[in-house]
Amino acid sequence: MTIKHPEGMDFSYKDNRTEYEIFFDLMYANYLQEKHDNNESKDILSKTDYFENNQRFLLTKFKEEA
Repeated sequence: MTIKHPEGMDFSYKDNRTEYEIFFDLMYANYLQEKHDNNESKDILSKTDYFENNQRFLLTKFKEEA
């Protein structure tokens, strides 16, 4: 069975996040993985707390990699 899509419609995935938001999400995922690898699951920061505590570091690192 073939599904026909209306002409002129784009059904591809578009990531609407900024480059910094993508970078931050990757850094937070790495932080969570590191905590998991080191069995430090009791003191994991929320995404908001991680951002607030590391904002200067994240911005500096983002500028270095850009």
